Amino acid sequence: MINKGYLTAKTNKESDEVYTPEYAVKPILEYIDKGNKKSYTIWCPFDKEDSNFVKLIREEGHKVICSHIDDGKNFFYYEPEEYYDYIISNPPFSIKDDIIKRLYELDKPYAVLMPLNVLQGQKRFKYLKDIEILVFDKRINYLKDINGKKEIQKGVSFASIYLCRNFLPKELIMKELNIY
Repeated sequence: MINKGYLTAKTNKESDEVYTPEYAVKPILEYIDKGNKKSYTIWCPFDKEDSNFVKLIREEGHKVICSHIDDGKNFFYYEPEEYYDYIISNPPFSIKDDIIKRLYELDKPYAVLMPLNVLQGQKRFKYLKDIEILVFDKRINYLKDINGKKEIQKGVSFASIYLCRNFLPKELIMKELNIY
């Protein structure tokens, strides 16, 4: 049987509003620098207070600045006034070219979840030359809000990676994704 899911997958605003399960946030946490500082300030530009990124990063003892377009904080026009060390989030995939360009222009260390196919594309190529990648052995089943309850969307048609810049200790890290 041929997997044609990637041919029919939606890439619009509705399909962009998905949530990252805890098991997909935890792997990136271990790469937040444990150097001289005890804690860091992390901007989660596509997240609300109930985001697993926000909750788990705070549990690690870091300060989190969360912002979301629904709160009038559009990533393309908004940047926190206070200093932040890293950007970590799961941005909308349908506008990945614009997001990658903006991340590059902000010139801050970042780790963002993206579909694997983000590595291809002439428009974004010049912004990807010095990136690092965290690749998983499994696909991430994102959560979707259905009648006010977050439910797992099984059968995701694409692989996800963390696209990073000045974040990981080396260019490519392969990791098992522990979903339990």
